[in-house]
Amino acid sequence: MNKNILLIVAATVLAASGARSQDWAKARLEKSPRHGEWVKVGTRQVQSFITYPEVKDKATAVVVIHEIFGLTDWARSVTDELAEAGYIAISPDLLSGMGPNGGGTSELGSGVGKAIGSLPPTKSPRT
Repeated sequence: MNKNILLIVAATVLAASGARSQDWAKARLEKSPRHGEWVKVGTRQVQSFITYPEVKDKATAVVVIHEIFGLTDWARSVTDELAEAGYIAISPDLLSGMGPNGGGTSELGSGVGKAIGSLPPTKSPRT
C-alpha cells in the first residue's frame, strides 16, 4: 500500500514539474518574431502547427513529429527553432480528433498517455 502511495506522489510531482518545464517553451513562442499558425492538414483534418522562417526565397519544409507527450509547447518551440534556421517547420498533432469534442493534445490533459498508447501503428496524418 505504501508503495502505491509513493508511486502516486512521484507521478504527481513529475506531472507538475513537467508542466512548469514547458513555461520556457511557451515564453519563447510568445516572444518569437516568426509567424506560427495552426492549420488542418490531410483528409483526417490533423491539426498542425506550422512556423515560417523570415526569408524571401523558397524554403525547405521539415516535419516535426511530437513525442509521447503529444504536441506540447516544447514541440512547438522546436518548430520555431527550425524556422529560425531557415526551414518551414510543420508539427502535426497526431492526437487530433481523439480529445473531447474532437480536440487533440491540449484537450486530452492527463489522458494523453492513454491516447498515445491507443494509436494504431498505421495511423498517419494522411489517413
